[in-house]
Amino acid sequence: MKNEDSIREARAEMEAAKNQSERQFSGEQKLPRRFRIYDKIKDNVSLKTVDTVIAVTALAIVALLIYGILTGNRG
Repeated sequence: MKNEDSIREARAEMEAAKNQSERQFSGEQKLPRRFRIYDKIKDNVSLKTVDTVIAVTALAIVALLIYGILTGNRG
């Protein structure tokens, strides 16, 4: 029983040292630009608005694709 406790203690110390080392030598991790942009707009824009913009954009792309197919020259 005492041996198991010492093994657990040693493992916990190793994990703590690993975490501290990773924090110390990894430097400050920067988020990719897309997450920084998202963080800026998520406070001001609702999810429903974002969904609406995506849906309108998708419909516009499909409509323009269909228009291009119908009016395109074949030759």
